[in-house]
Amino acid sequence: MATEEPEKLAENTESDSAPNKTGTMSFPGDDPRHKPYVLEGWDLPPRGPRSTNWKTHIAGLRSLELRDDDIFLLAYPKAGTHWLWEVLSMLLQGKAQYDDRPKEQLMMEMSDLEKLEQTPSPRIFNSHLPFFMLPWKQMKEKKSKVLHVYRNPKDSCVSYYHHMKGFRNMDFSDYFELFFYGKMDSGNYFEHLKQVLTFTLENPDVPFLSLSFEDMKKNPVQNVKKLAKFLETDLSDEICEDIAEACSFQNLKINAELKKHPPFPHPPTPPSTPTSHGDLKHDDKKKPFFEAYRKGEIGDWKNYFTAEMNERVDPLIEEKMEGLPYILQYS
Repeated sequence: MATEEPEKLAENTESDSAPNKTGTMSFPGDDPRHKPYVLEGWDLPPRGPRSTNWKTHIAGLRSLELRDDDIFLLAYPKAGTHWLWEVLSMLLQGKAQYDDRPKEQLMMEMSDLEKLEQTPSPRIFNSHLPFFMLPWKQMKEKKSKVLHVYRNPKDSCVSYYHHMKGFRNMDFSDYFELFFYGKMDSGNYFEHLKQVLTFTLENPDVPFLSLSFEDMKKNPVQNVKKLAKFLETDLSDEICEDIAEACSFQNLKINAELKKHPPFPHPPTPPSTPTSHGDLKHDDKKKPFFEAYRKGEIGDWKNYFTAEMNERVDPLIEEKMEGLPYILQYS
C-alpha cells in the first residue's frame, strides 16, 4: 500500500470543495469550531484506527458499493449507537443472540474500507459522520434503510464528557463550554441534527426511522417491535420481548465486557445479576476506547449541570432546535 500523506491540523487543512457545500447536501451556519482535523468544514477526530488518512477514507466511503440489504445506523456520539446496533443485529438474526463481532468492525469512520467491503451480509453500517461523508448517492439509489438515533443534548454532553475525559485533562465545566459553545471531535450536536433533517427532506423515498434514546429506554418492547416492522422482519411478540430484555442496559454492559475479554467462544446469555461473569470483573484501569455502557440513564445531567449552566444553555437549545422535529426529553 502506498504511503499516505500525514494528517494535517485544522489550521493548515484546505478543503477540496466550497465551504459548507457537499454536492446537493449542505449544512447550515458558519463553522467557528477548531479541532485537530477539519475536512470540508466538518470537525473530525485526529485519526481513527485505519490505514488511510481522512481525505482518502472519506473519498472511499462516498464510492462504497452498497448491497440491497445494507442498513445504516446513524447518530451523534453517545446517543445509543452500540445499543441499537445490538438490537438491529438480533432482529435480523430473528433471535436474542449477541453478535460476536464488535460494532466497530462496521463503524464507517473507524474500519478500513476493505473490511467494510468484505463483511458478509447483512451489514449494519454505523457512523457518527454526517450524511455528506457517507455513500448517500448509493443510499438513495438502493433505498437503503436508515435508522437515526438521538438523545437530549444535556445527557449527551455528560456521557460524551465521560467518554473523552480519559483523553483530555479537563473538568466538566470546561467540557460543558466545548459541547455547547465550542468545538467537538464529531461536529456540533445541533448541526448533526440539521444535516439529518436535510437528508430526509431531500430524499423522501429512502426508508428512514428516527428514534430517541429516551423513548427506547422508556418503552423498549414497543420500540423493538417498531424496529422489527421497519426492518420488515416477521417476528413474534415473544421474540421481540426477548430481544428487549437481552438488550437491557445491564445485560448489554456485561456483553460488552465479554467482547473485550471473551472467556467463551460465543457470549452466553447474560445472568440477571450484572456484577461479574465467571472470572470476568470490571477493571477501571482497562477501560475500552469506547466506554459504551456507563450508566444509560435519563436525567443524569442533573448531577453535573449547575443552576447557572442550566439557565445559560436552555435558551441556546431552544434557539438551535427551532424548526427541527426532534422531541427532546430530559427526564
